[in-house]
Amino acid sequence: MVKTIKALGIRAPNAEFLAANVLKNPDTPGEEVRFIVSPGAEAGMEAVARKYGYKAEIAKGEKEVEVRMVPSGKTTEEIDVTGETCPGPVMIVGDKLSSLGIGERLKVKSASADTIADVSAAVTASGSLILNQGKEGDRNFIIVEKAEKKAVAAGTAALASKDRVVVAQSNGIGNAERAYATFIFSKVALSMGKKVTIFFLMDGVGIARKGNAETVKHPAFPVLSQVMDEVIKAGATVYACELSASFRGIKEADLVPGVKLAGAATFIQLLSDPGNAVVNF
Repeated sequence: MVKTIKALGIRAPNAEFLAANVLKNPDTPGEEVRFIVSPGAEAGMEAVARKYGYKAEIAKGEKEVEVRMVPSGKTTEEIDVTGETCPGPVMIVGDKLSSLGIGERLKVKSASADTIADVSAAVTASGSLILNQGKEGDRNFIIVEKAEKKAVAAGTAALASKDRVVVAQSNGIGNAERAYATFIFSKVALSMGKKVTIFFLMDGVGIARKGNAETVKHPAFPVLSQVMDEVIKAGATVYACELSASFRGIKEADLVPGVKLAGAATFIQLLSDPGNAVVNF
């Protein structure tokens, strides 16, 4: 965890004295401290950092300066996702970021520039920051800082955010690729911090019938029922169209745990909400 102290308006050398008091009396030994000060107030803070065993990283903006005090010897955690196929890298990074505190950093490496670009898109969509990117030897890299996702204002700004994803599945187990894609894309969206709703309709409701997904297995993936169970446990809301289920003699008791029957109005409402991004499989 990184402690943030906003001290805008405090001038040098008072900001220097404040930093000294914080660093010599930390709440948690070895924690990073981030000071937000007015331009010019950072003078002398590098010397304070050295005195108390920290390294100062200073980022100057037009209206404020960030002085990050990092304990000497502390290194940024690294993960290498080379060889992982989509959506593995995004999910690995998402899981790792979820375990970090706000302000903590992660270096992600891969031999594939396309993989790093995909991870970067997922990271920024989740609200975290890309601090640096480049190439070291045969590895492309980004340095990510976990940040709090800012609340989006109502109205037009909310429409641009689209933090909710609706996955409509109408093909069922007859098309294994689309069946797997339903849950793999959902897992990626969940790892990016988005709220996911899956709506089974027409032949798609067959996936939700107990025992059906257990019959679908691709060599590169776990059995379909396992992937579906992981998505449900990860927090996705899953509906089966009541009309489609009725046509096929499927009752609510026939559905796998975590799937609920819903009417056409629920589906239309999901499609009509401009804050929802809709994906069809």
